[in-house]
Amino acid sequence: MVFRQSLGSYARSLTTALGFVLLLIFVLPFFWISNTIVSSGTVLIDYGFLRQPLPYWLALLGLSLVFLFSYSVLVSLMVFAVRNDLSSVKVRLYLKEKIDKFALKYFVFLAAFTIIAAIAASLLVDAGVPMPVVNLALLLLSTSFLFLPQAIVIDEESLFSSILTNWEYILKNPGSFLVVIAFGAVSILGLQVIEFALDYFLFAGNFVSLLVALVFLVPYTEALKTYIYMNRFGIMQSYHKVQ
Repeated sequence: MVFRQSLGSYARSLTTALGFVLLLIFVLPFFWISNTIVSSGTVLIDYGFLRQPLPYWLALLGLSLVFLFSYSVLVSLMVFAVRNDLSSVKVRLYLKEKIDKFALKYFVFLAAFTIIAAIAASLLVDAGVPMPVVNLALLLLSTSFLFLPQAIVIDEESLFSSILTNWEYILKNPGSFLVVIAFGAVSILGLQVIEFALDYFLFAGNFVSLLVALVFLVPYTEALKTYIYMNRFGIMQSYHKVQ
């Protein structure tokens, strides 16, 4: 039920969802940068990047920040589009005065999290910590912020308050959290199947899986999270009552 209704919100917000294709512009350079891999719709950076020359650092940092900023804008727009689909809001007011603030908050978080996590992971691997342990720790840490975009755009609080609200929501709604995690795991597995199948015949699996992730998986996941977030908090019902 929730997946079908989220698909409807995705379809009604298709113009915004297709905007994620623009991220290809910022991802393509990673196909040629050393120590980076584009696979399963994700850009992976080798943990040994700290040993690379300073120009490499600066280029990687610059590309990553540009990508993260663009990603933050598109995610904020997608969450807002689904929010508007589920409950009437003043579109012009939000697009003119609030979307940029939402995007900036999310960008600040993503930039800080990415830089700190990348440096910490690289140092841990260099110190002898097994890579699977580092990967698992980063995965658990990143999933703890799963509903942060929804908290930022829907509750319209400060970044710190949004982080706390995100954690509060996850603790009070573990079922919803696990539903999204399960969907994400199955989706990534599906992308890997597509990638390996296409690589066997066309050697373009990583590009196709990236395209599928940007056009459908990422925006649909945000639509799913937004629907679940608003429904579980009863926000949709309160909007309907006001109308």
